[in-house]
Amino acid sequence: MESFETKLGKYYLGDALELIKNLPSNSIDIILTDPPFGLFKDEFDNEEVFFKIEDELYRVLKDDAWLVFYYSIKKLMNVFRLKRFKYSWMIIAEFSSTQMKGVLGDRKYLPILIFRKGKPKVLFRRYDVIPAGELPFVYEFPKDELFKPTYTTSILLQMFTREGDLVLDPFAGYGSIPIVCEYFNRRWIAFEIDKVKYEIAKKIITSRKVGNIRKMRMELRDKVMKRLDEFIT
Repeated sequence: MESFETKLGKYYLGDALELIKNLPSNSIDIILTDPPFGLFKDEFDNEEVFFKIEDELYRVLKDDAWLVFYYSIKKLMNVFRLKRFKYSWMIIAEFSSTQMKGVLGDRKYLPILIFRKGKPKVLFRRYDVIPAGELPFVYEFPKDELFKPTYTTSILLQMFTREGDLVLDPFAGYGSIPIVCEYFNRRWIAFEIDKVKYEIAKKIITSRKVGNIRKMRMELRDKVMKRLDEFIT
């Protein structure tokens, strides 16, 4: 099983449906993630995986704990397919400028859904509209919507976790949630099935800085193609 780790966390390459079976029951303080939306962004963008994994998410999460996740405006009604967790609220992450075109106009926000197991408490109360922005370690705009805003994630950690808590991100992508955990002293476990995203996340988390992800993807693709050419010749 391929993985890398830091002092605070471990990032696994593989299928979340299988990897989560290795986690003990009632061991996770919070699940904070950005699940696949089913918008055909890539071959792994399958929303069914999120709902298939619900029983395992419920099993590993401690009693009276939170399930918090970014989600798509287009697929918002689908979240109520969750059966074990109870809906609590929605937080709006508001961007300072237009992010993309929506059905009715320009879109400037991102929904974050708050579900619960049992009766957890909010540790630090904030408004339910928070800024969508980046922390200083993001030295260049990522230019990939799958990388979620790090400042926003830091607020979520402040609201729902304490230092030292164990965060599970079963759909970790480029590592936008684990890297914030690194800076705010939260332990973490992350899963990602896409090898390219895994490699970029490894670079981001181990260097503790974030640049242009589109550029990183192209550079990684070029390296893979070069190796393939060398192998063929």
